[in-house]
Amino acid sequence: AVLWDSPSPNRRYSRAARTTTNSPTMYWYTASGGGLILVVLLLRRRLTASSDGASKAALPQSTLREDVASVRQWFANLIGPTLRGRPACKPTMPAVIPTVVEELKQVMDGELSWTFVDCGCGQGTMLQPMRNATVDGRRLFQRVVGVELDPATHREAVAAHNDPAIEVVCGDMFPFVDKLCAGDDILGGCAVFYIYEPLWMANLPAEEMRRLYGGLLDAVARHPGSVIAYCSADAYREIGASLLEEKGLVLRRAVKVAQNGAFNKLRGVYNPLEFWQVPRISTPPTSESL
Repeated sequence: AVLWDSPSPNRRYSRAARTTTNSPTMYWYTASGGGLILVVLLLRRRLTASSDGASKAALPQSTLREDVASVRQWFANLIGPTLRGRPACKPTMPAVIPTVVEELKQVMDGELSWTFVDCGCGQGTMLQPMRNATVDGRRLFQRVVGVELDPATHREAVAAHNDPAIEVVCGDMFPFVDKLCAGDDILGGCAVFYIYEPLWMANLPAEEMRRLYGGLLDAVARHPGSVIAYCSADAYREIGASLLEEKGLVLRRAVKVAQNGAFNKLRGVYNPLEFWQVPRISTPPTSESL
């Protein structure tokens, strides 16, 4: 079975995986599929090269090199692990990370100490770039934390990072967030919780999904200023906007990104990336200040 992120450390949802071998034939089919997609991509780019630029201005733009890299990464993280009998990953595309950083700069209070938490971090694609992110010459985040359920994937993420300000935790993201938010502040300040459909293959009922994310949002909502950076799939959402609003968060920013890289461009459908913030508590003026 292939293990996916789960709502409980004692319950792992699994999806039956077809038995595969590392045969040359299987790899040949995989390579051929990737080659065919690249051919289609090149044809599409040629056919759409003369389209109206104004109509594309609001959509994510990419170079041919970035498109090719996205196809390669898609196969490396989804197809490759499955062929080896390992859990597939659904990483944030490197081309999306600068957009996440720039949008966060618009909603974060620079005077506070901030922690970035990647809920379901996989191999940790987001961690080092978020640690390296700066604003006005200083680091955007003082601490970066990745939470990954699968032990083997967790070990890969740990091996890929040696920055002491980056921590990779092996465990369930829901109790982790609940514990992190239990105090008066989050590691001395506020936090950004990045969520990109970590339960995408858990096959959970909608009611259970709402219960799990409702509890996570309740925990985060105790900390004014903290942010949920939520990127949904292009066809469905794990966290409905109504649930975020019900828990008191406010939508501050929203853009479209290509989490599937060239495949978004081929389909003409992109991923919503939203930034929901816990409202800050305004202190009423005192008689001395009037």
